[in-house]
Amino acid sequence: MSDTNAIVLCLLLVGAALLGVSAINARQTRKRLINQKIAQLKRKITELEDIAEAIEALTGNTTAARIVNKEIIDTLVGMRQLEPASPSLELKIDSTQQRIEEMSSPGYSCNLDRLCETDASIAHAQYLLGEAAIIIRKRQARGQIEQPQMTSLIQELSWAHLMVSVISLTGQGHKAMLQGDAMRAHAFYKKAQNSAKESAIKDERRHDWIRELGEIMSGQKKTVSLTLMPESRYNPDEKSTSAAGSQNQTLASGNTSGNAPDSAPLS
Repeated sequence: MSDTNAIVLCLLLVGAALLGVSAINARQTRKRLINQKIAQLKRKITELEDIAEAIEALTGNTTAARIVNKEIIDTLVGMRQLEPASPSLELKIDSTQQRIEEMSSPGYSCNLDRLCETDASIAHAQYLLGEAAIIIRKRQARGQIEQPQMTSLIQELSWAHLMVSVISLTGQGHKAMLQGDAMRAHAFYKKAQNSAKESAIKDERRHDWIRELGEIMSGQKKTVSLTLMPESRYNPDEKSTSAAGSQNQTLASGNTSGNAPDSAPLS
């Protein structure tokens, strides 16, 4: 073999080796990108599951939660294109579809609970409601939801967003009253009333809240109507509020301007 042929052969071997290395690197890069995308989608699914579970309890019905579950299915289908051999994806799609069907059944009921215990839990609940609204708007933009349904759902989520704050503050007021601290209770009730007053939501229930919280602060009643606030686990009773009753009446009569501290932190 001549020197020229030997050189050409070496160059071909080097070229083949480089092509092989390049192909391996390309496969590894593609696999890494796919794994990163799958991990991202898994995080998204976890977030969507948290949203679906939360808004079911925060709205008291399943319509928005079912739509978020449909978004979960769409995301899982996208994952299946990246990971077609995964049996767990099929199981997850089936279980999510079964969950939607379960929530759609006539006998299904969900527990309404908007009373949060801390500022952080209030903020988190309101964040999840906001995320649900974003999902609903995106699905409407993709033609998966009709405009009237989207409008109705956004109004429902907006009301739940307000109620998380108002009901949680009212609940803290009830807890303070149970502890015999009428002044602290009044501050929470006033802050809850201010939240309702400052809202731009056009709903007659908002005016009912403002009125009933005013009646509580003036000593005319002890709790909000169950139709407005079925979350009654902290509702004061006659025995628990008798010791604080005279203090509450004095506070109401002495606060003729209606101004009470509205910056009391949640306990």
